[in-house]
Amino acid sequence: MLRSSVPQRGDTMTRKSRRAMTLAGLALFAGTALAGISPVAAVQPGGPTNYIIDNDTVHAARTGDNETLKVDLVKGISPNESGRDRIPMMILAVGNGYLSTVKLLLEYGADPDRRAPDGTTALSMAALSGRADIAAALLEAGADPDKSGANREVPLLIATRANNLRVVEVLLQYNVDLGETDFTGRTALDLAEENHLRDIAGLLRNAGMQ
Repeated sequence: MLRSSVPQRGDTMTRKSRRAMTLAGLALFAGTALAGISPVAAVQPGGPTNYIIDNDTVHAARTGDNETLKVDLVKGISPNESGRDRIPMMILAVGNGYLSTVKLLLEYGADPDRRAPDGTTALSMAALSGRADIAAALLEAGADPDKSGANREVPLLIATRANNLRVVEVLLQYNVDLGETDFTGRTALDLAEENHLRDIAGLLRNAGMQ
């Protein structure tokens, strides 16, 4: 969640610490989603860890079982179905790296911009995990390249922060908003320069950032 007061560049927290905290927060969702655990339940202090049992369709999407998934989709089950953890099948498939499953869901009309409870989108997950091929499939299907994910960061910022060059290249092909900033006011170019990501910084400058 965003704080009520936005930190400025002169904040005492180091750049390395800010980057580590942001990546850790993004990774928390990815790890719990892939394990089939509710992200909310997993972080509740003193509470039980709730392992979520999906229905067969959601389990098929989570595990890349396209044969079972297609049978259910043909029967009319929504491609936007979520598990009991409320994470859409699309995000589960992206998080586990199943490109063919992502394409199957898109073929049957899945919403590529549908969010998980923490705000994560399929594209923001692809940006974090470095799956440029999945990012391209989502964008070709109409995913919004500027729709924010967890921590209210857009995919370009997420991919830059995670040093996922190929995803940045794909996003730049879809006219992303280069002026988007993180909660400290930094652009993707700022992040690339601060973290000495020369290849990404070069791409962003060639795209018109200064």
